[in-house]
Amino acid sequence: MDLEERTLESIGDRCEECGARLTAEEQQAVLESGGPVLCKIHAAEVVPLAEEDAAAGDDVA
Repeated sequence: MDLEERTLESIGDRCEECGARLTAEEQQAVLESGGPVLCKIHAAEVVPLAEEDAAAGDDVA
């Protein structure tokens, strides 16, 4: 079993959602965050799981 930590060293140059070519700034953000490979528009739509779980809990009566 391989438990060694891995990092992204290279990424694709297109958004996984819409296929738009990523800018240098977007590529740097992907490298720093560890992915997924998304343009600014689609990256803004990503909700961390902790926030999603908290929002789901607010709906419970």
